[in-house]
Amino acid sequence: MTAKKGYIGIDAHARNSVMGWRDGRGKYQGAQRFETSESNLLKHLQDIPAQEKHLTIEEGPLAGWIARTLMPHAKRILICDPKKNTSIQRDSNKNDLADTEELSRLLWLNQLTEVYHPADDERAIFKAAVQQYLDLRNEQVRMKHKIKAKYRMWGVSAVDGMKVYGPKNRRSFLEQVQQPSIRHQLQRLYVVMDTAEEQMEKSFEEVRALGRKYPEIQEFLKIPGVGPVGSHVFDAFIQTPRRFANKQQVWRYSQLAIRDRSSDNKPLGFRRLDYNGNPELKAMSYWAWMGALAREEDNEVKRLYQASLERTHNHVHARLNTQRKIIAVMWTLWRKQEAYKPELFFLSPT
Repeated sequence: MTAKKGYIGIDAHARNSVMGWRDGRGKYQGAQRFETSESNLLKHLQDIPAQEKHLTIEEGPLAGWIARTLMPHAKRILICDPKKNTSIQRDSNKNDLADTEELSRLLWLNQLTEVYHPADDERAIFKAAVQQYLDLRNEQVRMKHKIKAKYRMWGVSAVDGMKVYGPKNRRSFLEQVQQPSIRHQLQRLYVVMDTAEEQMEKSFEEVRALGRKYPEIQEFLKIPGVGPVGSHVFDAFIQTPRRFANKQQVWRYSQLAIRDRSSDNKPLGFRRLDYNGNPELKAMSYWAWMGALAREEDNEVKRLYQASLERTHNHVHARLNTQRKIIAVMWTLWRKQEAYKPELFFLSPT
């Protein structure tokens, strides 16, 4: 008998996956385990006897691919946040079959928190390119830290600054290391660092090429302090301004919202930033603030920061207010598809 609605959960892994479902009344109909492949996913979804198929999968490496594969064959696909699924995370008897059953139950009860994914492949590819650039940047930073740490470990302490990384000065630093094997290890670390830097530059060339089709990036670049990296990072991670109902939601996603902890309407501890969200957007707004303040000429970001500092008498609060305003201005002009105007920084108090 065909059900009107089916609520389907998938517990996906690289080798095997489990798909289970329940009908519109919430009655569980069982699950099937199969080898993970596009054909098997489609077959098992099509075998479920339901007219409307609502499907969920927890966020993970396979989630985006599975969602795009099954999208034409389901009424709705929801990629959910596994950190919010406490009934699954805290179960002492975790297994794929039980997790799938619980996912379908939470979907039926509408108790899942959705994780946004790009609606089309072009946006997904652009985001992936930005993520690779950031990964290569982080790898280069990691190698730099390892190089300095190894020098200090073997008695070369005067390695502050950037000279230790440059090709011209490496030999003078390497000659200070007495052990030949350690010098060879440092040389290999330099090779990895140089390779990461070379690939990072190539990666950002691709990011720029992919970003040319998004006109809002050119408007972001007009904001003092917002450079090429920051504008592409913001565009890639926000994906579309329509996913947020207001600027407060954008701030929360950018790790700039304030979190209050309370019990029975009584505050617990200090108010602090909510660390749920995307740290790259918070970092982007910080470096934009720094870049605007470093400019010799007067600009709207610098004026906003000074006004906020005079009002709050607190450098941290003034900086965070300015970071939030930068995020809000970028989101607003993108959402309204407007050209950037300096007045946007003073249309409402921050």
